[in-house]
Amino acid sequence: MGLEAIISGGGIGGLATAAALAQRGWKVTVFESRPELRVSGSGIYLRDNGLNVLSELGAYDRVMRNPFLGRGVEQRDRLNNLVHPARLPPGRRIVAVPRADLLAGLEQAARDAGVKIVTGKEVVDAKANGTLVFANSDELQADLAIGCDGIWSAVRRGIGVEQSRVRSYEGALRTIVKATQAEMPEEVRGNFIECWNGTRRLLITPINEQEVYLALTCREDDKEARDVSIRPCWRESFPAWSFLLDRINDAVSWGVYTIIHCKTWSAGRTCVLGDSAHATTPNLGQGGGMAMQNGLALAAYMANVTDPRDIPEGLAEWEKAMRPTVETCQHWASLFNEIANVPDEYRPDITKAFLGHPWVLSKLATGAASVPITKTDWVPNVQGARK
Repeated sequence: MGLEAIISGGGIGGLATAAALAQRGWKVTVFESRPELRVSGSGIYLRDNGLNVLSELGAYDRVMRNPFLGRGVEQRDRLNNLVHPARLPPGRRIVAVPRADLLAGLEQAARDAGVKIVTGKEVVDAKANGTLVFANSDELQADLAIGCDGIWSAVRRGIGVEQSRVRSYEGALRTIVKATQAEMPEEVRGNFIECWNGTRRLLITPINEQEVYLALTCREDDKEARDVSIRPCWRESFPAWSFLLDRINDAVSWGVYTIIHCKTWSAGRTCVLGDSAHATTPNLGQGGGMAMQNGLALAAYMANVTDPRDIPEGLAEWEKAMRPTVETCQHWASLFNEIANVPDEYRPDITKAFLGHPWVLSKLATGAASVPITKTDWVPNVQGARK
């Protein structure tokens, strides 16, 4: 009989990790605190690394049933002039889909692999011996416990691995509006668009042929701009896109970004990943991709474990393999955020120089260009691991 894993959190990272472990012979149960599986947010970017993970998990076709395959992200200034064109290196992909489609594909892959999903079960604590503690005081121990429970992770707190949790000065209003490519200006069709004006930013992301995901980002202390009723200031800041802003009539969410760093991702036989371990700003579109890729890598290392006593060593090797890529993505996503603090008159030149430098581009593409770990030659050092 295979080993058993229990996972707190039925989001993108939790379901991807669950599917990957179950496909490698583990018995897996996912516990979600909410009454049903659902996502926070509207649309999501997927780059090559995330798309490759979906293929490995068998979730690609379900997620990609109605995607928007873009030519890249173009940058525009406060007058809507093009600052930097949408470009992708040869062979690279950037796709946007509704988050609900991504979650549905991962859920299907997890259930097909035999994962048990329990909703309405809140985890409030964890222990390093592979134990999750629930809100009703029940405790459940398994060979491996995993926290994929977000920026306020009870698992991270329980095992004491947090190094820092920094609340960003910037956040975003998010929603989806109806709009076809035929309604978009001809020169931007097929592209994702990022527009800047002062410390406000408008990200226009088609997620299929009928819908566009809008992210309106601003400083948290910009009380007028952060109002979920979408005040006229947004139309004044981005008049060329008023036709999209005027279509906002559905629920709008506001959230401030949080950046999480951990001293280590594991303690004993309990670990964290995704936002629980390495939450980042969304500027590189790698939050979901890195969570899925990290979960797949974890499963690859755990596939070589047959004795629970070897799990801590496997977790250490997994972190050693993945942490440099994850932290590079975090670092450069935060640096990209600083473009919002450049005065409007200097931003075009600085943006062109920044995005036009090959070394910078290689850093920004670290996540997208990384190859997901699907299997590893690592095997437990039994004698050393069990001393």
